Amino acid sequence: MQAAVDRVVATIRADPNKERTDAVVTRWLKRHLQRLGARIDLEKLNSLVEERDMLAENLDNWAEIERRQGERHVIQRMIIRRFGELPAWVTEKLDTCSTEELDAWADQILVAETLDELFGR
Repeated sequence: MQAAVDRVVATIRADPNKERTDAVVTRWLKRHLQRLGARIDLEKLNSLVEERDMLAENLDNWAEIERRQGERHVIQRMIIRRFGELPAWVTEKLDTCSTEELDAWADQILVAETLDELFGR
């Protein structure tokens, strides 16, 4: 994300009306990310040019969260498809698991005979 943010910042800096362009792009980006449902704190972002590192870090964090949610959703669908309706304890495990646990379950989903076996209970 840092490289993408840096390219936008370079474009803004090259613009003859850089202050206005920075304000417009910053405002647009904040609105767009809010519409996407990004759960990142952009309240302190007033200038993309001056706060580019903070923005890149927030975007990286958001992308990681979205990626994990996508992985969790796919694993959940696979488990439902293989074992049927999920008991509450499985849903709770999926909601609180680490990336490593998701990876382990993805590896075991095709060979486990039961939910207890899949989750090591």
